[in-house]
Amino acid sequence: MSYIKVQNHNSVTIKNINNNSAADFTLLAQSIVNPKNKQVFALEITTSFNHNSKGNINTEEFFKTISGDFVKELILIQIEELNMSEYKLNSERIIASINCPFSLLSDSVFVKEVVSLSKVRFAFEICNFKSNTITDSAKRSIRILKSQGHELWLDNFMSEETPIDVLHILLWDRVKIDRTFIYKHMNNHSIVLALYHLVSKNSLNNLIFEGIESDYQHDRVAKLNCLCQGFLYCRSFNLESIREHQFTSLSL
Repeated sequence: MSYIKVQNHNSVTIKNINNNSAADFTLLAQSIVNPKNKQVFALEITTSFNHNSKGNINTEEFFKTISGDFVKELILIQIEELNMSEYKLNSERIIASINCPFSLLSDSVFVKEVVSLSKVRFAFEICNFKSNTITDSAKRSIRILKSQGHELWLDNFMSEETPIDVLHILLWDRVKIDRTFIYKHMNNHSIVLALYHLVSKNSLNNLIFEGIESDYQHDRVAKLNCLCQGFLYCRSFNLESIREHQFTSLSL
């Protein structure tokens, strides 16, 4: 790879050795909870970026322009950091979700490397679809993931960036409903229920509602067999603090 990693205090820098550019970032986590018993089921691993010459930048826009090698290096860094909290995550049976572009599924060699390095159970949140076709190499990656107990989640479903037909290209373990759906349709129970039944037919487990920020939103979705994510339950926190974080004491 054309990138090298520099570990800093509470942050990591990835440098491109070809053009000497660099991205400095902090690894964060946000809880995904079962709204019925308030227990943390998973942690989504995210990044807060700073550029050495531009200050704060938009993470989503940044990822649209970086190379696949950079994303691979970032995923490996996330796995390394999660391994530091192996006992905490495994003892509390918490799965870590990691964002992964759809194109990387076709790199079965890389996926095998991630699986071999990981000491914790994880899910790839698949995003950035350029095609709705599963390659043979992607099928191998999926078999590798599943054989070791990891999961495959569809990210940002019902957003403008995710084509609806990708729901049907494979049987997902879980499907994350984009926060924009909550904002637009939370008061229409029939639409929420129709989406719930649609997704349930194309996923092995329950769906995840993103963007839950109020008691009202919580009450509307808690009746369903689902998971929830949002600021109502937990603000993002530094990934390094997982070992001290109290996952079983959430109060809504």
